Amino acid sequence: MIDSKKSPVFEKMNRLGKLRTPFLFVLDFELKKPFVLALHEIDSTEIKYAIEDGFLEYRNFDVLANKKVDFRLKKSPLAYEKYQEAFAIVKENLAFGNSFLTNLTSETPIEINSALDELIDYTKAKYKLFVKDQFVCFSPETFIQIREDGVMASQPMKGTISAEIENAEQVILANEKEKYEHTTIVDLIRNDVSSVAEKVWVERFRYLESIRKEDGSELLQVSSEIRGTLTENWNENLGDIFEKLLPAGSISGAPKDKTIEIIQNAEKLTYANGERGFYTGVFGVFNGEALTSAVMIRFIEQRNGKLYFKSGGGITSRSDARDEYEELISKIYVPLH
Repeated sequence: MIDSKKSPVFEKMNRLGKLRTPFLFVLDFELKKPFVLALHEIDSTEIKYAIEDGFLEYRNFDVLANKKVDFRLKKSPLAYEKYQEAFAIVKENLAFGNSFLTNLTSETPIEINSALDELIDYTKAKYKLFVKDQFVCFSPETFIQIREDGVMASQPMKGTISAEIENAEQVILANEKEKYEHTTIVDLIRNDVSSVAEKVWVERFRYLESIRKEDGSELLQVSSEIRGTLTENWNENLGDIFEKLLPAGSISGAPKDKTIEIIQNAEKLTYANGERGFYTGVFGVFNGEALTSAVMIRFIEQRNGKLYFKSGGGITSRSDARDEYEELISKIYVPLH
């Protein structure tokens, strides 16, 4: 289970927030190795970050503008039979009513012709993070943003389709399974936001964004935006806010506590060490006045000299194992400029 005890990292977020000291926070899924660093403490040879989400813009490295790269990625996916075993555990719990939606993920061994610290230079994403000898992440998904006036927004992403499919936009928006899955996550996030905010509303529901893969093809991804208003002293309670909101609903499921148990049982079959680690955790920046953060998806981990791409998707009672397996593989890509 995820540690429910107050982590020193949340206390540090409260402290730095109260002092209005700009900081970077990186919180792993299991909350076993989270860390927080004041921005002035960060060594850019060890940690590189870039945020360009249209809300805040922060980076600690120079972009290699318009660099042309002959990038290649070779993937060796988990055997379908092994994924099917994990999928069966999830479906059984869904049938018993233990969960309405469960996010099942896996790691895939990959080979690439680039170093991770170079890869972050020429990829395109709203949120990018590199931690030396550990991982690189190039995420399109916002977790929460908080404006100076205390208005908080969360933008869960749930639903993916190839843009090359005929009438792709209409197809995914009309798909009942995808609509159910997305609506379930929106309800979950709305409840989560209600635990820290005074007033909550859905600002936008099921809008589409386009992402270009390294092979030149495009994906369409479905998001919604939920907003809420925080108390005036929200900056003094940043750790408390994140402690209540984590893990992100879009990469766990509903109801959250029981679904996390299901995930951790099923994913013993899809991860060599049985844990997600920093994948599907959260990272972000507080600049002293406002905050933005991302769910750490589109993620490559370095472990024992090898690379693993981590990906997954939401499972409902209507899900098909083969379709979900193919979606998991389709999400193994690098978004180049």
